[in-house]
Formats: sequence, C-alpha cells, structure tokens
Amino acid sequence: MTRNRVVVGIDGSTSSRSALVWAAHEARLRGLGLLVVHSRFRPSYDVVFAGGFYLPPIADEEDEMAEILRVAVELAREVDAQLEVEVSARTGPPAASLLEAAGERAELVVVGSRGLGAFGSLFLGSVSIHLAARSPVPVVVVPAETPFSTVGPVVVGVDGSPHSRTAVVEAAREAVRRQVPLDVVASYTVPADLLVTPLTTGREELREAFRAQAQENADEAARAASAEDDDLLVRTHVVEGPPAEEIARVADPASLVVVGSRGHGELTGPMLGSVSQHLLRHARWPVLVTHEH
Repeated sequence: MTRNRVVVGIDGSTSSRSALVWAAHEARLRGLGLLVVHSRFRPSYDVVFAGGFYLPPIADEEDEMAEILRVAVELAREVDAQLEVEVSARTGPPAASLLEAAGERAELVVVGSRGLGAFGSLFLGSVSIHLAARSPVPVVVVPAETPFSTVGPVVVGVDGSPHSRTAVVEAAREAVRRQVPLDVVASYTVPADLLVTPLTTGREELREAFRAQAQENADEAARAASAEDDDLLVRTHVVEGPPAEEIARVADPASLVVVGSRGHGELTGPMLGSVSQHLLRHARWPVLVTHEH
C-alpha cells in the first residue's frame, strides 16, 4: 500500500484547530495530501443485550459536521492553496475513526492533545493516548496554540530498545526535512535501593556502569541517525535523571519531540510506555510517537 497522505482528526476545538494547521504544514513539508477526519457519535445502551452501541448523527448534527469540515478545508488552504485536501465525516468513537483512517494510505496521523470535552465530540487527551498506543503509523499530538516550526531542533529520547531505534530513524528524517539539528537524549537512573543498602559496595562504580550504558545507547542512536543523512548535525546528551524530565529539559527550544511507544521495562501489548504518556500529557511542543513493527 502506498502511503501518501497525512491524516488529522478535528472536532472544532482550539486544540484540534492547532492540530489541523500543524498537519497542513507537515503535509506540505512531506509533499503529501491531507485527509481531515471529523467523527461524531451518540452512544446508546441496549438493555436486552446489556451492551453499548452507536447511533448515526441526526440531521442537525450532519449540518454541523459539514460546516466544521468546510472551515477545516479553508484553514488548510490558508497554509498552502495548492494542498490536496480531502474530508471525511464518520460516526463512532473518534479514536476508532482515526485508527481506521490510519490504515487508509496514511503516513502520519495528527491529533490535538485536548478537545471540546462535550458528550458526542470527544477528542480528549484519552483519545490521543489511545491513538498513539495503537496506530499502525506514527502519531503526532499537538498541544493547543502550538505553531508549526522548522526552527528548533528535533529531540528524541533513546534507551536502546527496538522502539527507541525506530524513533531515532523517524526523528532523523524529521530533522532532515526541517534542516535542523537532532538532539539525542539518553538518560539513566540508579535505583535508590542499590545506593542506600549497606550491602552495596562501589556505588560510584555502579553509577558509572549505568552512565556507560546510556552513553552506548546515545552513540548507537547517533550512528543510526547519521546513516539517514551525512549532513545531519547530531548532538548527544547523556544525563542522569528520570527520562521524561530529562527529555523535556533538553526539548525546551524543540520544534518536535520524538519517542517510541514503549521502551525497556514496559509491559508488552497495545499500550503506551510511561515516558511517552508523561510527555504527551505535559508537552509544550508537538510529540511524535513511533511504533516498532
């Protein structure tokens, strides 16, 4: 399947407006088309089968959906009048609608970090978390009022896991597209019980061993990133501290932060790692979540 478009989910909120404009810029940068998805659902409850189901939108809702999509096309065309823009009005939960769209020739899915919060229009933080955990393609979560930028560096967190290696390749490609440096962050923490127990000897040696492993992860990531483009400037940061906090600290001037959906020590399955979740919930910059396949 040829993946030739960026998908963005909207609900009319400020956050989804930011996501729409960001997605239009990214589609132009990648030379792709843009698919705008708006989902509306009315959940109901079946007392006979004791299960939930979804009712189609009523006529007034259909008119509102059409208006939201019309305005979305205008906003996208303000970014690039030549941008190929398609729209899709769907029923059912927003996360499910976007997952469906992700499997339809999408190269990237973009969503806002928050939504309206009204019943029946639910692009909330939980939707972005759900989508980032399960999407077959990378997902970008854009905080409200966050402009698209090609100025700040791209920042990627690494830990040596397969998901981390996938994130490095995607981050390198994004940095090359923007013509900005790539900052690789490898953090490490020494378990507290290993430092305080009387049976532990050589605590500094233990800390140095953790630091050396983080340095190895950073060096491996730098080599993989440089393989994507010889001219890419790659800077490594090996730091002691919680991964999410250290990535956020380095990312203060970032145009994009990239993380894997899971890292070492996470449970397997369609879920999002704690570092990725923390960054998505507290991000001040767009966060791109990759998936290792």
